[in-house]
Formats: sequence, C-alpha cells, structure tokens
Amino acid sequence: MTGATLSHLDVAVEAARAAARVAVDYWHRPLAVTVKGYRDVVTEADFAAQDAAVRVIQSRFPAAAILGEENLTPASAAETLWVIDPIDGTSNYSRHVPIYCVSVGVVQGGRPAAGAVCDPLRDHLFTAERGLGAKLNGASIHVSQVNDVGEAILGVDWGREPAVRARSLAWLGRLAAECRTVRAIGSAALAMCYLAAGWIDLYFNFSLKPWDGAATQLIIEEAGGRLTTPLGEAWDYTQPSVFASNGLLHSVFSPIAANA
Repeated sequence: MTGATLSHLDVAVEAARAAARVAVDYWHRPLAVTVKGYRDVVTEADFAAQDAAVRVIQSRFPAAAILGEENLTPASAAETLWVIDPIDGTSNYSRHVPIYCVSVGVVQGGRPAAGAVCDPLRDHLFTAERGLGAKLNGASIHVSQVNDVGEAILGVDWGREPAVRARSLAWLGRLAAECRTVRAIGSAALAMCYLAAGWIDLYFNFSLKPWDGAATQLIIEEAGGRLTTPLGEAWDYTQPSVFASNGLLHSVFSPIAANA
C-alpha cells in the first residue's frame, strides 16, 4: 500500500501506534536516562520511538518533511510538515509514572490538518481531521458543557525555567481559588486531549513546543474548544503560551493579567 492510497490521518495513526509500541517495549526495561537541558531529560526510548514513527512516515511519503522533538528538523520548508513528539511526558516516563503518549501531527500550509495522539497504556487513540471532528477510539468527542468555573477542573503543566514557573504559579494561584480542582498531567498533549474529550474544562501552559500542539490544536478545535494566547488572540501550535477551554469558561482567562 502506498502513500497515495492512504490519508494523512491514516499514516499519522500508523506512525503514532508504531512509536507507542516501541515506548511500551522500553517501558518494561531498565532505562538509560540522560540530561539534555535544564530540568529536561531524554531516554533511549524517545529516540527509538521517534525513529519508528519516521520509518512509517517515510515508507508512505519518502520525501516527507519531518520535525521531531529529538533533534530532527526538515531540510527545507514544505507545504506538508509532519510533527512528532515520540514520548510526550518523558519525565513521567523516565520515573514510571504511567502518563505519557505519542503525538503525530500533520500541518499543511501552516495549519494543522490531521493529528493522532496515542496513549498506549490506556489504549486511547485521539484523532482529528480538519472539518471532520475529533474522535477517541473512533467515537466522536466534544468538550464539556461546564459553564460554572466553580465546577471546573483545571489542567496545568509546568515550564522548566524559573520565570515561566513563576508566571504559571501566579495564574494557578488566581484560578485555583475559583475552580473545583487542579490537575498537573505531566503531558501537554494528553492534557489537551483530555480537554477535547470533556474530562477537564480549562488548561494553560506557558512553555509549549510545536510538537506538543501540532496534533492537539486540531483535536481541541474539532471538539469545539477554544485556544488563545494570554492576550486573547488566536493561538497556533508554534506559540509557547496557550489558554485552552471548553469555550464556555474562556472568560476566566482575563487578558488583564497576561503578564502576571
């Protein structure tokens, strides 16, 4: 079967599943963990999972432009860009906290067009195609209908830099007092999928990378959610700071405190 007979989503799913199988295989072994930056670790599984996803994509689209978290950048600009996070939640993964996933997004003309996020430990596959809705294991999903912030579950993930953490804590202090409870997921891609599925109602993160949002931006949009910058402007997967919500609660992210 060739790339011409498969949709981009088909290949994204195939690549995400291939990487997830590798991640699960390494999950049961002693892991070699190295430091790649401040509060930032990587394992041998990250590289092996990324290689598995790349092999799938290139087997279908040999000339594919691919951006991957583990030192993989496309040779030149392309109309279609594949964006891979081989293990999102590496800190969790490296300590055997069972919350991680693989994310594969397809961006066309600068806009996410298809995406797959695979959580292999729970057998969850979140997918979306532009204009065709978001799904979990093939069933349609939608953001929650919670419209009272006092009943909302807030998701948050931490940046590594002190200034980013200080900003996150300022926002958390403001919002945690209003919502029902808070969850730090440890995987941005999973947290954003949880919002799309209606399991949490609000989410913010000030340290995203393109591979965190290339698939999940579309999944949230197709599930009926809303994503903006802290200033209330339209957000896209290349920007580090996002406020995401079910839409009904988005006003709690007031731009007045954007620089808090």
